[in-house]
Amino acid sequence: MSTVLAPIKPAERIWVVGAINGDRDALRSVHQKLAQRIKPGDRLVYLGNYWGEGTAENVVAAVNELLLFRRFFIAMDGVDITDIAFLRGAAEEMLSKLQQIQFAPNPGEVFDWMLTRGIAGTVRAYGFDPANVQRTMHQGAHAISQWTSTFGDAVRRHSGHNALLSDLKHAAYSTDGRLIFVHTGLDGSRPLTGQTDTFWWGGSMFEAITERYYDCARIVRGASQGQVGLQEREFTLSLDGGAGRGGQLIAVALDGQGAIIEQITGD
Repeated sequence: MSTVLAPIKPAERIWVVGAINGDRDALRSVHQKLAQRIKPGDRLVYLGNYWGEGTAENVVAAVNELLLFRRFFIAMDGVDITDIAFLRGAAEEMLSKLQQIQFAPNPGEVFDWMLTRGIAGTVRAYGFDPANVQRTMHQGAHAISQWTSTFGDAVRRHSGHNALLSDLKHAAYSTDGRLIFVHTGLDGSRPLTGQTDTFWWGGSMFEAITERYYDCARIVRGASQGQVGLQEREFTLSLDGGAGRGGQLIAVALDGQGAIIEQITGD
């Protein structure tokens, strides 16, 4: 299948972590509990929004915490690099586009839209004032290109951040076809390879799923635009506990059919 999709080998336990939204403390709390439970043979899937609307210090620390736990898990005997997957969330999609915003037809309008979607926390995380950046986006191509170059340098100064961003997958699926993992949305009328940007902006399509999607037993997402908390339906599971927005970070262990075996939270 497509290289932007992560194949996950079936396992007795697949750990799945919901949207983090730059919430370092919640992520650290979940990782402390997960470190006592996860073992070789398990799989681990993060569902996006690692960057987010938190303070600059928290957003950077949350990404660093992700990188540390990935190292911890992969270092276990018997664990393979393919046993862990990181999905691209809306925050990561915007961060990626922001580094190329000089090529957008209307950079100012695009950045204004990103501000309504929470990009300000990510901008602050790398040392920039969103209001100043907003002014720059209306000053022409040369000024914007200079800024994106400076911004890219700031991201690269944080070891592993750009590499993680480059390694993110659009979605993940178990190779037996029983489970699919997405950030927020999935169009039930299209195959997994034909979703375009639905993975990041199609939350309402996910909520409209009432029938089995191909042979999939359950579709799991990490971020919802309205419903907060663990939302379990016949064919879908939503894990947005409101981390980074005053709520909790939700992580669950699923069996091969998508049933919840165990749940942990962090706040």
